[in-house]
Amino acid sequence: MDKNTLIKSLQDKLPWESFLDHMEREGFFKLTFIKASKISKGNKYYNLFQSGYVMLVGDPIQASVIRDTSHLHIRPYVLFRPKVETQLRVIVKNSQKFKIPITFAGGKTGLSGSYGNFGIIVDMVDFQSYKEPMRFDFKNNTVRVNQNVLVSDLIKYTLIKSESELIFPVQPASALKLPVRVGGLIASNASGITSGKLGSVEDWIKNIRIMTPDGEVAEVDRNDPLCLNIIGGNGYFGVILSTLFRLYRPETNLKQAITYGYNLNLAFKGLQSVLDSKIFPLVSEFVISDESLPGKFSEFGDESKKNKDVKWAALIEGTKNNVDKFIDVMKQQADCSWKILTEEEFQDYLQERSSFALIVQTEDKTTDYIAFPGFEDILSEPKNLPDIIETINELFRKHGFHKVIFGYGHINFRKGQGLLLHMRLPVPIPYFYKENEKNLKLICETVFDVIINLKNKFNIKHKAEHSPGPFKIWLEPKFRKFLRQETKSGAAFSNPHLMIFDELLLKKFKVSLDGLQSIDEQLLMSEKEDLFVSAMILYLSGE
Repeated sequence: MDKNTLIKSLQDKLPWESFLDHMEREGFFKLTFIKASKISKGNKYYNLFQSGYVMLVGDPIQASVIRDTSHLHIRPYVLFRPKVETQLRVIVKNSQKFKIPITFAGGKTGLSGSYGNFGIIVDMVDFQSYKEPMRFDFKNNTVRVNQNVLVSDLIKYTLIKSESELIFPVQPASALKLPVRVGGLIASNASGITSGKLGSVEDWIKNIRIMTPDGEVAEVDRNDPLCLNIIGGNGYFGVILSTLFRLYRPETNLKQAITYGYNLNLAFKGLQSVLDSKIFPLVSEFVISDESLPGKFSEFGDESKKNKDVKWAALIEGTKNNVDKFIDVMKQQADCSWKILTEEEFQDYLQERSSFALIVQTEDKTTDYIAFPGFEDILSEPKNLPDIIETINELFRKHGFHKVIFGYGHINFRKGQGLLLHMRLPVPIPYFYKENEKNLKLICETVFDVIINLKNKFNIKHKAEHSPGPFKIWLEPKFRKFLRQETKSGAAFSNPHLMIFDELLLKKFKVSLDGLQSIDEQLLMSEKEDLFVSAMILYLSGE
């Protein structure tokens, strides 16, 4: 079957007429087109959209606004935007009754296309379980929060309400620039700039209120086995409604500093010593460049190294003891300079560091590039990173892409697991035009090649920080087997990514559904690559 018709064929097989008729009997309104003049002038249309009972069906313009930053998108057939649990329950129960794949969109800041779907997308931006978005309990140092709350608001209001005595412990750098929401934070088990000392979401949740695929609402304690499927589970096993977080009381009189230098190999040597010495400041972020650091970081260095550009910098905030230890280790190992910062200066540099998530720099300055994610979070001991970076750039060049000269990330990731480096594939913008099918395939082949080489050569875990989305389904036969079992038993939602992958398997090997699992477990590497590339290109082509 031609790639351009595979997803359409899957979509056409679904019982849409029966599903939509049933939903209308349940009180939902079907819209297949929208006239802006009626929306803007007519109270009837305005009130309809505000009700949460709208089903937007087959509208190519409105459906196409469901996008994240991954470039991996599938146009849904039905889009819901519920507000309350009664509406969501009807959507969830009937999606399962009619076996229609369903996914849930939060802040739409993901890097993996996790909610891309040819079936039903539920936009959770307006949904709330409680009228009060955040409820603080400073006696127990907790906050109960709805899934649609912006993480940036949660960080801000925790400081304000606690009079700066407590902080929200999970602070993704992207939340400073993008509309990251609590539901997505949990569904991806996110961490961020405080992960070196405080870890990730799983370390701070007390319980989660969810809706399971049968439409039932449950409060899942952190020790419940189901909690492990919900945290980092992409919404496959239950949609997150709200949660109870523990808050963190940081030490007082924190110290802020920046260290910087001119030799990347020495920098990684120093950071390895920081890791080995178990030095965990509250915040420890870094930026590196083969040439010179961009933005505000380029201002350092003139006072001591004439005609040399600063190639790395580390931002540190913590107790005086931790910051001083960090600086001492780096001075001994990395031939670096350092400067004490005010809180305001530190926040300025942290904002600058956060903006780097949206850019890519290469050795070629004549073309604009898109920073394409796919293998972008590389968790390793710092001492191995020079070889890892060289390997990645060799693979980029092998496939016709330019060498990347810039990276950033987290030091002592998640309580000392290693250094997490972010590097993305620099793709010229025209490669994403639909007619450039050859170039889209090249992107997919390059991503696969990097993932496999990093795993085989350095045992790099794929997607160590960001949500794996469909990548986990594309790459892991054991997870595909588990998800098939959970879906069959009703413990997981019908999953569009698995349905697409299984359709590719069935077409490639001409087997029945019963014989699919045994074939899946014995794939050759060439077959794994072909299936990965075939699946990924469906999403990149905007099917």
